[in-house]
Parts: sequence; C-alpha cells; structure tokens
Amino acid sequence: MKSELLTIQYKNNLPLVSMGIIDAGSNKKVVVDAHLDFASSKTIIPTYIANEMNLSFAGSDETVTGAGIIHIPYYEVSIEIFGELYEGVHVGCLDLPEGTPAKALVGRDILDDYAICLDGRRKEIKVH
Repeated sequence: MKSELLTIQYKNNLPLVSMGIIDAGSNKKVVVDAHLDFASSKTIIPTYIANEMNLSFAGSDETVTGAGIIHIPYYEVSIEIFGELYEGVHVGCLDLPEGTPAKALVGRDILDDYAICLDGRRKEIKVH
C-alpha cells in the first residue's frame, strides 16, 4: 500500500476509477471504469468480461444484496488499481444495469487497504 496521497477526479459526476482486470493465465488485460462500492465485500465484474477473457472459475457462493440473496460465481484475476497490483483476487461476476457508467464495482476486499475520502464539492476521490 502506498503512503502518498492520490487524487482522482470524478468521471460522469460519479466516484469512478480506472481498474485493470488481468487474467493470470494469459496476462490479457481489460481496463474499465469501476464504482467505489463501500457496501460490497467483494470486487464485482460483469459476466461479459469474464466470458471474453475466458477467466478461471474459482467457485461460487450465496451473497446478500439489496435485492435479496443471490448465487454468484467467482473468478481469479489480478486487479490493477491506484497504481498497485493485487494478484490472486477472487472477483464476483454480476451484471450491472445497462446504461450505468460503471462497468465494475470495487469492493472492500481492495478498498479496506486505503483511507478514501469522497469530496463531493470538489468532485474528487482522495486515496491514501
């Protein structure tokens, strides 16, 4: 974890950040805009990315969401975010609503490594 302060501007008036999803087997990388989701315990990617990248299935589990209890598959990837690389991350696979600017959700499995401030007045994300 870096100790310096990183400031990121909001995108589309939302706290979105660039997140790289890297397949451990092929090193194929996709970069998406991801929403910081402090209520999510796991980082989430959409089904189409898991399918396009042919990611390695890592299991599944029941998960509680705002819509109830759902069954969610997990895939093992590396995540590149905030200038850091997280290897061997089990990300959940769940489709977000069409039309949303966020293509993925960054969960507490990564966010808990940082102190993050959302400055709505300045439309900035401060990561320390």
